[in-house]
Amino acid sequence: MEVRPATIDDARAIADIHVRAWRAAYRGVVPDAYLDGLEVDARAVKWRANLERATSSTWIASDADMVLGWMSFASSRDDDASATTGELWAIYIDPDNWRRGVGQALWEVGATQLRAAGFRDCTLWVLRDNPAAQAFYAAHGFVVDPGTEKVFELGGAAIAEIRMRATLHP
Repeated sequence: MEVRPATIDDARAIADIHVRAWRAAYRGVVPDAYLDGLEVDARAVKWRANLERATSSTWIASDADMVLGWMSFASSRDDDASATTGELWAIYIDPDNWRRGVGQALWEVGATQLRAAGFRDCTLWVLRDNPAAQAFYAAHGFVVDPGTEKVFELGGAAIAEIRMRATLHP
């Protein structure tokens, strides 16, 4: 497995995983109509623009030219973050490759890149009703940041997120 920076040519594969992972992970949490309405083509256009703007660092894990998963990270977007706080904006794995070490490989590279950029800790936002993702993050040193739950509307439903935080050890 190779982990490398994403290129514009990866936009469609990233979009495909984004849509399939959302549908697999968030079914029962996010309204079905919203999940069923996600379109790979529309998401690919957004990913192409994101990769062109490079507002975050996006990396992919691949095997034999097949994209298995991706992640994006950068400075924390939270108002209360210090200059040394990075944020894992997203990490999604092709559902056919869950629990095969893809997330581990991505996070190891992400943590190394964040440390190299001078970040000492990292935060992320995860759906409160996604215990599998929370367990993955906890296994990598993340703990719930008390009092940080926020609720937003998605597809007509109130969705709660919690923030988790980890120290980036040298």
